[in-house]
Parts: sequence; structure tokens; C-alpha cells
Amino acid sequence: MTTKVIGIECAYSSSIVEIPLHEKTVVDIGEEVVFKDSEDKEEYGIVRYVGREPVEKDKVLFSSKILRKATPNDIQKVDSHIEPSRHALKNCVSIIEKLGLDMVVFRVGYSLDGNRVHFMFTSDDRVDFRDLVKELAAVLKKQIHLRQIGPRDKAKLIGGYGKCGRTLCCASWLNKLESINMEMVRVQALESKGSSKLSGSCGKLLCCLKYEVEAYKGLREKVPNIGSVVKIKGKGEGIIIALDILNQRVKVSLEGGEFLVVGIDEIDKVIKAAYESAPFSSSEENS
Repeated sequence: MTTKVIGIECAYSSSIVEIPLHEKTVVDIGEEVVFKDSEDKEEYGIVRYVGREPVEKDKVLFSSKILRKATPNDIQKVDSHIEPSRHALKNCVSIIEKLGLDMVVFRVGYSLDGNRVHFMFTSDDRVDFRDLVKELAAVLKKQIHLRQIGPRDKAKLIGGYGKCGRTLCCASWLNKLESINMEMVRVQALESKGSSKLSGSCGKLLCCLKYEVEAYKGLREKVPNIGSVVKIKGKGEGIIIALDILNQRVKVSLEGGEFLVVGIDEIDKVIKAAYESAPFSSSEENS
């Protein structure tokens, strides 16, 4: 039997915690709740989805459950942490500058009981933040947790709008960030678009490049590769210089210097097939 879960955005860690959905659990999306975390402590969060398949089954917090709907007292506690969080962020930035660490802290959260402080940061490299933790603990007198995340996870947390004008997929409905690579770009013949048009607000390849790639793979099988020498019905020979995979058309440079856009059904035969370009290196992938 497949486990259905409730996704709760934890205010402390700014991450989605998935807990089992029990038959007697009555909760609505957007509702503020107090739940039991992995350390068996009470935490405050907001319900983001109910009754879905888990994103990762091995990360479902089976020991957890919703303890209660957030009371006015719970919400007052959360609100009381807003100013200390700002103060903690300023202290953290100051210590980072003093230690010369290459990292950017962008979010701070207090646990519901106020005893733990969670810092989220980005960095291009792995960071040894042991001295930072020591100094923060000495200044804030709290238990300190630091978590490094990538640019895609940061975009998911912060949100925003994509090139399409809609809310970012990762921040609205896309639960799991899957790998996007340049092979997907090549299959859809989008190499000429340039990195700026193919990159999202996170600076990585657009997640939506994956949505239609399987359909394009099927369509691509019927279209000769760029560089193929073909014979066009009634026009003679030419070389394919561009592809329109979705519309099943190609742009051909004819022997006389004329350019022609034709459907693949107008290709009489492929005289010399061009090999596909070599796969791009894994360094050009979204992880």
C-alpha cells in the first residue's frame, strides 16, 4: 500500500517535512500547525500539500505527526523570533567577513522553543564553518545549525517568476528537482538559443527543458541531422543547416546558394547522413 503524506514547510529549517497522512488527520493546505520533528521536539510549520505521494520515500518522517493546529500562543512565539532572526543574520554576516569565508547567508530561522538557530547559505565551494559555529554560539547563546544548499534550492525557497511570466515551477508545484543536462537542449535543437535564454533565475538550465524532451526524441528520429546532404524533390541537392523538430521541417542550403525550408516529406533521400554531435560534458548539467 502506497503511503500518502502531508508536506509541511518547517519555519525553523525552511524545508519541506513529509509526514504520514493518517485517516483521522484533518488538515487543510495553508493551515498553520505544530508537529513533532526528527528530534521529537515541537516545531511550527505551514501545510503545503495533503495526500500526495512522497517525494522521497526514505525521507518520510514516520515517527512524526501533527500535534495540533497552531494556537495564538504558538504564533506569538513565532512572531517573537522575527527580530532575533534579523539580529542573528547581521551577526553572522559580520563574523563571515571577519573570518574571510566565501559564503552567502540568506535565511535564518529559530526553532519554536527558541533554543536552536538555523542558518542557510550558498557557496561555490565546500566551506569549513567550524569557527563560524563557535563564534555564533558564543554570541547568540544558542545551538547553531548551518546548512549549505545549491542555487536551484535557493531559487525554490525564495521564489520568483520565470521567463514565461509564471511563478517558478520549483517554487509552486515541482516537488523534486531533477537533473537537467545539455543533451536535452541538443535533442530539442535549442543549442543556438544561448545560455541566457536557456538558464533560469538560479543560473542553471531551465527545469522546463525536461518536460517535452521525450516527445522531441520521438520526433527527432524522423529528422536528418544538421550537416546531412539530402536531395529535395524538384530542387536538387543541399545541406541541412537548421532543424524545426516540432514542425518536422528543415532548412537546407542548396548547391546554387539558395536557402529553402521544407518538410521532411519533401526530402527525396538522404545522400550522406551526418553524425550527431558528441554528448556534452557532465559539467554542463544541473545537479
